[in-house]
Amino acid sequence: MTDLFAFDDPFYPVPSSAVEADPSAAIRGLLYRVANLERSLEEERTQAIIDLGEVLLQVASLSDDITHIIERWGVATSPQEASLVRSVVAMGKKLVAILDHHQVRPIETIGKPVDAETSDMAGSEPSATVAENIALREEQIGYTWKYGLLRRARLVVSSGPDGSEKGELTESSFEPDDPPTDEDAPNEPDAPHSTAEGAI
Repeated sequence: MTDLFAFDDPFYPVPSSAVEADPSAAIRGLLYRVANLERSLEEERTQAIIDLGEVLLQVASLSDDITHIIERWGVATSPQEASLVRSVVAMGKKLVAILDHHQVRPIETIGKPVDAETSDMAGSEPSATVAENIALREEQIGYTWKYGLLRRARLVVSSGPDGSEKGELTESSFEPDDPPTDEDAPNEPDAPHSTAEGAI
């Protein structure tokens, strides 16, 4: 047997906004808010990449400075110097580990032609053994990472052999030849003797 109808149950009226609601408009509004959220997240991600790149640039510069210090230090002459050098080397290794973690790699440039997309020319020097436009040394190491180019390299390139090695023409090459002498002049044939006929 079914339950009897009870007319004393509480009544909940439906609001007019629900009756007149437009589902398509509600969906469009929801999609608009989702799109704004995605755009905001993308902008934040881009800014985070830029900030990380700036930090890694500072780390790379510090790593380069430590490398230059170690190269110029030479041989330690005392235990104190040796201990200091070991500490500097250990710090440099930590910085290199940070760069490796973020996939920062130095650009290989020495002995290769200059790549205009990753490198700039800081100067040129003559070289008898290296072809023209080949990198001789780095004024600044370039780096790449997983998002592209992090820092451009600055290179000193070869300008090829200098003037004397190229065999360039000198001023003596343009000196006129020795003037001809009488011995070099061609012998001209003697002119025939003309005889004057006497008038009668």
